[in-house]
Amino acid sequence: MNAEQVLQTIQNENISFIDFWFVDIFGELHNVGMPSYAIDKDSFVNGLEKLDASSIVGFKSVNHSDMILLPDPTSFKILPNDYDPGNRKNARIFCDLYDGSTNKESRFNRDSRGIAHKASQKLTEFGLTHTNWGPEIEFFVFDTINVYPSPYAATHSYGGSGYSIESKESPWAKGNVSTAIDLKEGYYPSQPKDTLEGFRKDVCDDLYNYFGIKIEAEHHEVATSGQCEINLVYDEMITMADNVIAVKNLVKVKAKRKNKVATFMPKPIFGDNASAMHTHQSLWNEKTNVMYEKDDEQAQMSQIGRYYVGGILNHASALCAITNPTTNSYKRLVPGFEAPVNVCWGLGNRSAAIRVPMYNRNQEKSKRIEYRVPDPTANIYLLESALLLAGLDGIKNKIDPGDPIEENVYKLSTEKKREYKIGSLPVSLKGALDSLGSDSNFLQKVFTKDFLDAYTEIKYKEYTSFAQTPTAWEVSMYADA
Repeated sequence: MNAEQVLQTIQNENISFIDFWFVDIFGELHNVGMPSYAIDKDSFVNGLEKLDASSIVGFKSVNHSDMILLPDPTSFKILPNDYDPGNRKNARIFCDLYDGSTNKESRFNRDSRGIAHKASQKLTEFGLTHTNWGPEIEFFVFDTINVYPSPYAATHSYGGSGYSIESKESPWAKGNVSTAIDLKEGYYPSQPKDTLEGFRKDVCDDLYNYFGIKIEAEHHEVATSGQCEINLVYDEMITMADNVIAVKNLVKVKAKRKNKVATFMPKPIFGDNASAMHTHQSLWNEKTNVMYEKDDEQAQMSQIGRYYVGGILNHASALCAITNPTTNSYKRLVPGFEAPVNVCWGLGNRSAAIRVPMYNRNQEKSKRIEYRVPDPTANIYLLESALLLAGLDGIKNKIDPGDPIEENVYKLSTEKKREYKIGSLPVSLKGALDSLGSDSNFLQKVFTKDFLDAYTEIKYKEYTSFAQTPTAWEVSMYADA
């Protein structure tokens, strides 16, 4: 839609309020609502003078805090009823963020959506028109999470702290013989064990009917206690990033309406599989998939595609600061839980960091790579941008990824990994941030130094804060040592 069509739809559909959406530098959704009668054509030209940027973490200081929200009419969508128990009809529009005016030069350099726009413009330098993206979004839906004795104690543990997860599917819940799922045994169960099939389908229905988001599949994932996955049909870069934000928010809203708790935290359950956000991607020049090469006997992967893979693998450690941005992310990236910990690629090989799906040959449309490292705490705009820039750096510098690994990487010996030149991902958020500090040149034409400095400073503080907090496990292991 353009602005005129949006305004006409607001009138025709009798929409009461417009929610203006934007994300902070970590991908958290923020919203300001305005009554529909307060919106006019000028709102889409000069923007909305509604943002105190000093109140958003990582944005602005209090003495330079006035910013403009510029609504993007192409992102207009009517919201499902779950968003308003008062039965008003609401719509949402994503906003771009500007300093002082809506001139192109005033685009805020810490606007994640703006970074993704800027990254996508780099494609023309490589003879490309667009990219397609298809994330697999995993998450948990619990009946409740209890923090003892209080949420405050979780970060100030000298008073004693702990937490428990309640789920009808958990093997530790009482009286749930028909719905109990053991650790690592939750892949594709049928009802009654899968207690969330109806919830996922409700989410998928609303995603399609209201947001126009096409779903490839939904299912229960490997972990117990309500681990879910929703796969989105591929779309272009900005559209897909907007869609991921909508999916994550809708899941949380619908869970809340059912008195449940949805979390995109990667590893909430010790000893069980964690949530990932495997990200499929392909490169296009108009209608030609430039990753596809029919005559390549090994993978039907073009040389450009291989260089793209090489770029991502070359920068994998630095990328972790963006693709796996929390301390909890590195509780997922450990051996034994189907998460990638080794820097290599393979054909249909789910033990590698990059997998080239090999379901069918001679299928140009579906030729792609799947990067298996990211988790759903990542800011999707930054994730797509960083992966794209790493891959383009591989094309520019002709970084060869070597031969694909055919063996189960999880079972390779240290000596064999050295022979294959397989590296390892960082084991902590600090390690990822350190890697980004020494390897960020491939990002800096899009991610400004100002943005990277602000991002890493906050993330280092996050790491230090959690590193100082004793856990119940540490106390039980070392208190009597």
